[in-house]
Amino acid sequence: MGSKIADRLEYYLSRTKSPPQIFVTLHDTIPLLITTFEEVRDACNDGGLDPDSQKRLTKTIEGCHRLVAALENYLEECLPLEGESFAQKTKKAVKSIRSEKAIGEIQKSLEAHLAVTATSDLSLQGAPVIGRYFEVPAMNVQYFVGRKHMLEEIDSYLQTDEKGDYRTKVVVLRGMGGQGKTQLALEYCRKQRLSHSVFWVDATNSGTAFRSFENIGSKLAPGANFSNSEAARTYVLAALQVFNDPLLFVFDTFDQPGEFTAVKDFFPHGAKILFTSRHTDSKRLGSSIEVGAMSEDEGIELLLHQSGLEQTRENVENAKAIAEGLGGLALAIDQAATYISARHVPLHAFAGVYEKSRAAIFKHVGHLSCETPPVTIKTLTSTRTTPTQWEYKKSRGHETEQSVSVFTTWEMSFEQLEARGQERDAIIHLLTLAAFIDTKNISEGLFSLYSQQANGPTWLAAFMDQGAWDSSKYQDTVVLLCSVALVTTIDLMSDDARISFHPLVAEWLKLRIDPSERAQYTEEAIRVVRFFVDSGDKKEMPIQDKSETLAHIDKIIEHDRVFHNGRRHVSNALKEASVSFGSFYRRLGRYQETQGLIQRAMCDEDVSPAMLNVLANMFCDLGELEKAEKLYNEVLISLGKQLPLKGDQKLDVTTLGFSYWTQDDKLTKDGLAYQADYTANLQQFEPWFASVLSTYNGLGVLYMKIGRLDIAEELLKQALQGREKVVGPEGSFTAEVINNLGVLYTRIGDYGKAQEFLARALTCLEMAFGPHYTATQLTKHNLGILLMQQNRLDDAEKIVLPTTKALEGGFGPAHASTLSAFHNLAILYSRQGKVVEARKLLEKTISGWKESGKGVAKPEADSKYCLAGLCEMSEDEKAKAEHLFQEAAELYVHALGKDHPQTREAFERADGTRIHASVDKMSIS
Repeated sequence: MGSKIADRLEYYLSRTKSPPQIFVTLHDTIPLLITTFEEVRDACNDGGLDPDSQKRLTKTIEGCHRLVAALENYLEECLPLEGESFAQKTKKAVKSIRSEKAIGEIQKSLEAHLAVTATSDLSLQGAPVIGRYFEVPAMNVQYFVGRKHMLEEIDSYLQTDEKGDYRTKVVVLRGMGGQGKTQLALEYCRKQRLSHSVFWVDATNSGTAFRSFENIGSKLAPGANFSNSEAARTYVLAALQVFNDPLLFVFDTFDQPGEFTAVKDFFPHGAKILFTSRHTDSKRLGSSIEVGAMSEDEGIELLLHQSGLEQTRENVENAKAIAEGLGGLALAIDQAATYISARHVPLHAFAGVYEKSRAAIFKHVGHLSCETPPVTIKTLTSTRTTPTQWEYKKSRGHETEQSVSVFTTWEMSFEQLEARGQERDAIIHLLTLAAFIDTKNISEGLFSLYSQQANGPTWLAAFMDQGAWDSSKYQDTVVLLCSVALVTTIDLMSDDARISFHPLVAEWLKLRIDPSERAQYTEEAIRVVRFFVDSGDKKEMPIQDKSETLAHIDKIIEHDRVFHNGRRHVSNALKEASVSFGSFYRRLGRYQETQGLIQRAMCDEDVSPAMLNVLANMFCDLGELEKAEKLYNEVLISLGKQLPLKGDQKLDVTTLGFSYWTQDDKLTKDGLAYQADYTANLQQFEPWFASVLSTYNGLGVLYMKIGRLDIAEELLKQALQGREKVVGPEGSFTAEVINNLGVLYTRIGDYGKAQEFLARALTCLEMAFGPHYTATQLTKHNLGILLMQQNRLDDAEKIVLPTTKALEGGFGPAHASTLSAFHNLAILYSRQGKVVEARKLLEKTISGWKESGKGVAKPEADSKYCLAGLCEMSEDEKAKAEHLFQEAAELYVHALGKDHPQTREAFERADGTRIHASVDKMSIS
C-alpha cells in the first residue's frame, strides 16, 4: 500500500527545485506508512495480536486504504510524468496548486491513522480502550425544568442526515451567566448517553482545554499520564478516529473567543460539538441558540418544586411575581427557592426580605459602569486585552437587573448560615478564599496542609481540634454550604473531600469585598497552593492532583495580574512562590509557563538565585546549553562564588565571561562546617547554600551533556559532599546527585563506579518513595543504559523497555525525560540490529522534541544525528542522511557552538567528508 505514491513522489521531487512543502511532507510520511502497515500485517498473520487489537487495527488499515486511493487520484492529476508535454505539465501544475489543501487534509488524516497504530500493542503507548464513555462533570441539578424546545432544537442541528453526513457539527448555547446553559448541556448529554460517547471540555482558555484532553487521554489509555498537553491532544484526536460510537463533545464556558482562537484544533473529526458561552462572537462557530430567561411556567415550576410548595392558586401567583422579579434567571430562582425552603419564608413575604438585601448588593455594583476599562496584560511576547472578571455585570438595563438578582439571593443565603461569631467568619473566609483558586475542583487537602504551617492564620482554628486538622468539622461546613446552595457539588466519599461551585458564585464572592481585600485574598490563595505544591514535592503526586494543581496555579497567577496594585510586576506572595510554581511547571514539561512566570517575577530588581536556577534547569532540559550556562554563572556571581576547579582544569573565558579558581576552603567555612547535625529538608536550609549546591548539580549535568566530563565530575562531587552534610547520605535530594554521578561514570567508561552510584541512588529512592516513583524508574533506566554500554544488550532491554514505558506513563509522552528514554531505547534497538524499530522510535522522539516547545536544540540534534547514521547505512538513503546530518549540525551550533567537536563532525558527515561510524558510537541521551 502506497508504493505507487512513493515512486511518483520520488520522481517528482528529484526533478523539482522548489516543490510545495506538502509533497515533501508526504514523501517523508509514505515510507513510514508502508513500514508500519507491513508490521501490522505480519503481526496479524503471525497471531501476535489479540482479537480486539486486530479488529481495531483492521478498521484503521481500511481507512488508510481509502485515503491512499483518494491520494493516488489527486497525485495522478497533479504530478507530471516522464514523457508528458510542456502543456500537460503546466496544466497539472495549476491543478496541484488548487488541490494542495485537499491533499494536505488527506496527509493529516494519514498521520492521525499512523498515530492510532503507534498506540497499538505494537508500541510503547497503551491503545485506546474502545467502549461507551460518559465523561461529564457531576454538576447536573436533581430536578431539571422545561427547556424541551431547546433540547429539541439542539438535536435538530446536530442530527446526522439520511445521506450519512458525518462532518463536524457545532451548536452554540449563548446567554448571560446564570441562565442555565451548562445545565441545559448536561441534560442533553444525559439524553444522549445511550447512543453516544460523551466527553466534556473546560473551554475557559487553551490551558483548561489541554488539561481536559489530558484527562480524556487518561480514560482512553489507562495508565498513560499526559503531562505534556500537546501530546495528549494529538493522542486523543487520533484515538477517537477509530471509535464506532458517535461522539458528542461539550466545550463549556467558552467566554473568551478572542483569546482562545485555536479552539477548532480540539475538534474531533466528525464529532457533534456543543458550546456554552456568554460571548456574542462565539456564534460564528456554528448554529447558535440563545438561552434566555425561563418562561413564566418554567420559572413557577422550578420555584415551587425546589421550595417544596404545592401548586395552589395563591402559591402560583406569588411564585409568578417572584420569578418575574428575578428576571426569569434560572440560577437566581433556584437560589431563592433554597432560601424560602430553609427559612420557611411565606412566598408573599419574600419580596420584602429580598429588597432589603438587594439594596446592599447595589452598593457593590453601582460603581461598575459600562465604561469600566478592561485589564491590559503585558506578557513576554505580546500585549493582550482581557475582560475583567466583572465583564458580564456591565450596567446595562436588563442584564444588570439579572446580575443583581442572583447576587442578592446569594447574599441572602449568607444570612442562613447557622454559625455565629468567629465560626461564621471562618466559614465565610474559607468560601471567599476558595473563590480565588480554581472553583471546579477544590480538595480538602489544600486547606488541611495549609493548617500545618507554624503560626497559621487564626480562621483555621474553626476547622481544627487540639492543634490538628479535623476533617469532620470541615465536612460539616461543606454540607452546610451545600444546604444553602452556595456549594453545588460535593464529594465526601473519598479520603480527600472535594467541592465545586458555580463561577458566578466566585465572582459574587470577589465582588462583595473591598478591592484591597481582593489583593489580600489572592496572596493568601498563593500561599495555600504553594504549601500544597511544596508538600507534594515529598511524594509522587497523582495525576488528578497534578491537573487540579495546574488549574489552581493558572487561576491565582491570573488573579495576581488583576488584583495586584503595587509597583512590582508581581505580588510579594507570587514572587516568593515563583520558584515552587516554576519548578512544578518544569517537572511537568510546561516550559513556556515556567519561563513566563519566572521572567515576569524577574522584572523586579531583587532576583533570587533560586529563580535563575529554575530557568537554567529548564534550558538545560531543552538543550539550550549556552543559555543555561550563562544563568548558572549568574547565580554563582550573585552569591560571590566561582566554580571549584582543580589547577589543571581550564574553561574558555570568552564563552563563560570570567575565570574560575578553587575555593574549597571558603565553601567549607561559609556553608558546610556549622551544619553537621542538620537533618531537615534542603528547602528549609540556608537558601544561599542550597542555591550553590543546586547550581553545582545543574552545571555538572550541563557539562556532562557537552562532553566536559572532568569538570562535570568535580562539580557533582562538590554537590554530593554538600547535600550529604545537609540532608544526609540517604536523602532524596542527595539521591538526585548520586544518580547524576552514576550517569557520568557510565559516560566516562568507569562501569564499576557507575554501578556503585546508580545502585546506591536506587536504594535511596526506593526507601523514600517506593519502586514506582518516576525518579526511581529514571535511575533504573540509567542502570539499563549502563548494561547496554557494557554490551549486555539482552539484559539491558529487560530494564530499559519497562522503565521507558513507566516514564512515559509517569511524565507523559513528550516530557524531556520520556523523550530521552525513547532515544536511549532506539540506540539499544540499533545495537541489537532492530533497525526498523530504532528508526521508528527516533522519528517519534524527534517529533516529540519539536512539539515540546521552542528552543529545543541538543536533544533533537542527538536524535537526528543518530537517525542520520541509520539512514547512512543504506545506499538509497544517502541524501536523506546528509540532510539529517545538516539539520543536526545546525542545531549543534545553536546548543554547543560552531567549534565543538560534535558540531564539526556533524557538518563533515553532512558533506560526506567523514565516513559513517558504528552504531556503537551513537550517543545516549
